[in-house]
Amino acid sequence: MSLLEALFSPRRVALVGASDRPGSLGQVLAANLADFPGEVVPVRGGESLRDVAGPIDLAVVSVPAKAVPAVAADAAAAGVAAMVVLSGGFAETGPDGAALQAELVAASGTVRVVGPNCFGIQNCDLPLNASMATGLPDGGGGISLISQSGAYGMAIRTLAVDERTRFAKILAPGNTCDVTIAELLDELSGDPSTRTLCFLLESLTDGRAFVETARRAGVAKPVVVAKTGRSAAGARAAASHTAALAATERVWQGVFRQAGIVEVASGQELLDVARALDGQPRPAGNRVAVITNSGGVGVELCDLLADEGLTVPALSDRLQERIRATLPAFASPVNPVDVTPVWSRFAELYPALTDLLARSGEVDVVVPVLLQRAAMDAATAEGLRDTVAALRADGVEVPVAVCWVAPRDARPNADLLQESGVPCFDWPARTARALGHAQRWARTRERRLPATRPVTRVEAPPALDPEAGAAFLARFGVRTATSVACADAAAAVAAADAFPVVVKIASAAHRTELGGVRVGLSSAEEVRAAADELLAHGPVLVQPQLAGVEVAVGAVRDPVFGPVVMAGLGGIWIEVLADVGFALAPLDRADARELLTGLRGYALLTGVRGAGSVDLDALADVIVGAGDALLAAAGVSEIDLNPVLATPGGAVAVDWKLT
Repeated sequence: MSLLEALFSPRRVALVGASDRPGSLGQVLAANLADFPGEVVPVRGGESLRDVAGPIDLAVVSVPAKAVPAVAADAAAAGVAAMVVLSGGFAETGPDGAALQAELVAASGTVRVVGPNCFGIQNCDLPLNASMATGLPDGGGGISLISQSGAYGMAIRTLAVDERTRFAKILAPGNTCDVTIAELLDELSGDPSTRTLCFLLESLTDGRAFVETARRAGVAKPVVVAKTGRSAAGARAAASHTAALAATERVWQGVFRQAGIVEVASGQELLDVARALDGQPRPAGNRVAVITNSGGVGVELCDLLADEGLTVPALSDRLQERIRATLPAFASPVNPVDVTPVWSRFAELYPALTDLLARSGEVDVVVPVLLQRAAMDAATAEGLRDTVAALRADGVEVPVAVCWVAPRDARPNADLLQESGVPCFDWPARTARALGHAQRWARTRERRLPATRPVTRVEAPPALDPEAGAAFLARFGVRTATSVACADAAAAVAAADAFPVVVKIASAAHRTELGGVRVGLSSAEEVRAAADELLAHGPVLVQPQLAGVEVAVGAVRDPVFGPVVMAGLGGIWIEVLADVGFALAPLDRADARELLTGLRGYALLTGVRGAGSVDLDALADVIVGAGDALLAAAGVSEIDLNPVLATPGGAVAVDWKLT
């Protein structure tokens, strides 16, 4: 039996800690499992799983924490496939709880464990409610949710009732002592009932596996993630630009973008995006048609759509003529199509215009704005429902999403639409955000999967001084500026065989802050004076002075995702501008080029104000090389190349530091 089957489609379930005491967790779970179509075997105090006749696929455990390791040992002896431990009092409570959790893992043997300290498991289609929630959301939807917040797991039914959202599966994994988030993603990505994968995450113990699995799964099914705890994440105290910029939030954003994961800002936005994607065709492009009876709301929606990278294009003259023929006087056939407050014709105009625009070939999404009387008219909602059904029957794959601006007493009309698969989003801001995320995911479906490329292991140089570091980086195709290390001023003068040159402190994390760099030196006297001053800090380097666009490239071992690379613009201003991106290593040249295109200042690399484009392939190769070097040498924890000077003729690092 697979993990997915044991958790979500068990044949026999044992409830360990079953109770008849009103209000107890054991009694709540027994009531929740009453609708389960398989057999539920109660295991009460003084009883053991070893005494249960016949196989058990899933054990649901709600006994006190100290008793759980013994239950796990019983489950292993009885051949139980999986167990979900709702009991708290483990690693979340401190060292003693962590030790108890380790006992649980050791005792479980081959039993797969969800939890402990978790909300439980729900299969809305079976039905199976092995959770603390008193009630299941409606089944029949393609949304599966993994939430590290148990409270969200319990709140989902409220959302399901209020917004008529249908789910497939829900699981809150608690402390993830055994079954990981990445495993659940992998299992659900192959689940025929799951079309949209949603994750509310606080942390990841298997971040790299999660992202690599999402990159594969996301080609067929959207992976949507809300990451909480962003404000608490800060940069580690570090002595380099790369580590200082590798704050948790930035790394998560970068690797999620690389993997095609849709990252959202809140649980509400997570489920809005899921509703936009589940049961609807994927938008083929970014062109949106808006139908409204209010000019102000229509204009606001257009502005918000533009913020999301969507366009509200002018319609062709021919299409405008066809629209004009259906509209009342003073209405506008220009996109957004403003039907005016002609209340008596809403039930006719909204469906007709939705049908015409969806079939026109000129737009990729149609958004009817149902405002006040349009929303309160049941005939309008019924007409839109029937129109969308006809479009789908005819194979028209243009999504229709309603922007809903109406009082509460009109809600039954929104319910009617959402139950028929037409999502309704309250107000323009939620509508625009959901559609923006949906369109971006649709675009990422075309992203290629990275080729598997092994990196040969090598030894790091025993002393990571600049000369040794340059030689090491050269093995991975990273060019560094010609440098001569000098221990006295005479050697520095001798090294300056062509002017202008730069003299800098050889070993320092932030030379600029120490006043440790002298540039534009054009004579032996200037070199001698600079060297005399800087030698107080140790040996100096003499380099030819080079020019180019200043780029920072780095690589660091992230505690969640492992080796990641960074690229950004700014040189000494890199931390001020904070125009950086991160991606998992190893990369190939195409991955590195994509990392560069995501920078706000990317235009500086492609040529502005008459400047030519830098050699983007050479710059991409430096990024690839930095990642490969970090992967290859276990003794290197961080690589900082800042600046790398990018020119039309190549890319060369003029400062480099290996830790």
